[in-house]
Amino acid sequence: MSPTTALPTRERIVDVALRLFSERGTTAVSMRELADAAGVTVPGLYYHFDSKAELIREVYRARFSRPETPFLVPEAGPIEHLITEQARREFRGLVEDREFLRLMQREAVLGDEDALAVQATLAAEWRERWQDVLALGTDLDPVVDRVAAADAIATFLWGMFVEHLLRSNPADEERIDAFAHILAPALTRGGCP
Repeated sequence: MSPTTALPTRERIVDVALRLFSERGTTAVSMRELADAAGVTVPGLYYHFDSKAELIREVYRARFSRPETPFLVPEAGPIEHLITEQARREFRGLVEDREFLRLMQREAVLGDEDALAVQATLAAEWRERWQDVLALGTDLDPVVDRVAAADAIATFLWGMFVEHLLRSNPADEERIDAFAHILAPALTRGGCP
């Protein structure tokens, strides 16, 4: 028995989907092919996942459910520190999963409805998570628009990640420090007007 078949059914399906999606893309892999490769029937596959989009979401979440997950929300503290530490963790996670993220981005650009739906859901969750991180700021100005700030942070990180794909630079994380240093005064009590 291979290690994959020893997994519980739902985990086995996710494991097989990650492998097949990474090799060929989400649009090139049918639900029948996924079911066959996972050793389940098509109705059995749909018992665990209502749609391909749900399976894609679960594959993505499984990538970030490891103990070293970059998306853990930190403990309360000063805004600049929170942004720096969380952004560094998230950037490392993006870089670590670049092949899968590159695939998902490609599938979305090519118009795969499932990939587009997953991308929209995950982007919304990412921005909500950043709003939660900002709320932990012990020096956060109560009138700050956390939605706009979360959008700015997520946009910066994604742009930095895309740039990293084009030209990897070990100094990328230092740019996070500079970004946090520039943004923090606008979010803190007594900061920018």
